[in-house]
Amino acid sequence: MDKFPFSQNLFWDVDIRDVDLQKHKRYVIERVLTRGRMEDFEKLLTLYNKAEIITEVKKSKELDPKTRHFCSWYFQIPQNELHASSFYH
Repeated sequence: MDKFPFSQNLFWDVDIRDVDLQKHKRYVIERVLTRGRMEDFEKLLTLYNKAEIITEVKKSKELDPKTRHFCSWYFQIPQNELHASSFYH
């Protein structure tokens, strides 16, 4: 893999050499959306198209309420189609 495109501190808990950007798409999207910087978000939008991101966000069970609201607004997804992690309930 070429240089890892995201802030490496986002993936402190894994060896980034093991992160496959396609195979681990949902994990990468969730991590960038919930903990990334603006530069990471911009890179996310260049690596995945909006339809891919929306599909993975709708499947996610890891979003915090703030990220859920942002995704709903930015990607125009009705809030009832997004799930927040049970950790926040």
